[in-house]
Amino acid sequence: MWFRNLQVYRITSGNITLNELEEAISQSPLQPCMQTEMQSRGWMMPHEEHPSFVYALGQQYLIAFATEKKLLPVSIVNQHAQERIANIQQMQGYKPGKKQVRDIKEATLIELLPRAFAQRHKTYAWIDGINNRLIIDTTSTSKADEFVEAFLKAMHNIALAPLETKISPTTAMTQWLSGDDLSSVFTIDRDCELQSSSDEKATVRYTHHDLDAEETSRHIRVGKKVIKLALTWQRKISFVLYDTLQIRRIAPHDILKEGVESDQELFASDFTIMTGELSQLIADLIEGLGGEGRHP
Repeated sequence: MWFRNLQVYRITSGNITLNELEEAISQSPLQPCMQTEMQSRGWMMPHEEHPSFVYALGQQYLIAFATEKKLLPVSIVNQHAQERIANIQQMQGYKPGKKQVRDIKEATLIELLPRAFAQRHKTYAWIDGINNRLIIDTTSTSKADEFVEAFLKAMHNIALAPLETKISPTTAMTQWLSGDDLSSVFTIDRDCELQSSSDEKATVRYTHHDLDAEETSRHIRVGKKVIKLALTWQRKISFVLYDTLQIRRIAPHDILKEGVESDQELFASDFTIMTGELSQLIADLIEGLGGEGRHP
């Protein structure tokens, strides 16, 4: 159980306790889509062998929000609808009007829904009760927004705000790539992306490429800013920092525990190591970006 992407939020007010969290989210479990429903949303147990909506180790909590969607391609609906439209046209002797066509398509969709397959997608989040942070494992802003909306609906006394830092990631990454001091706990890897501020958004990408200071500085001197930069923390964890403060492509290096006896022990071991290491990585990154910005 390792998160691969981090969208970090500060818990700006309220207090989260295990019992309150379990009680709150268990009120809205994921239910299978009804026959005529396209989608359902709700909370799921984050670990199959742990019969609880919150997986807790100390003050670190793991929760999971899921969506179930019916897979019904528009092309299939249109195909069946066109067959109906053709039959109706033959029966009444003229083409159906726009409203009639719309009604036929809606009726076809409702008829086909019970036969559609359902697909589930689960989004995990980790609540760091020590540092008052909620961290969502997703690269999608819409998925993060959906999670936060559901979480705040369940936890009425909690307020969240996206993590902000005094120095923007773009400014800091551009300075680091220009040769300015980078904290000793971080090293620059071989991937980065620079982009101009012009309307054309001219972009230069380096992938698995030695980031020569002279070459990258030339791009920076003509006005390009770094919007993505691959880094390694403490020689333990590699990741890519984005200008939005998202952390993606997390890859731990030889820090996972071996020789555990069961899946449950492996899950607990990974979660313990992950929360301990990533909480410190986040803290060091915040320090490298000048500290946290003020939240309203």
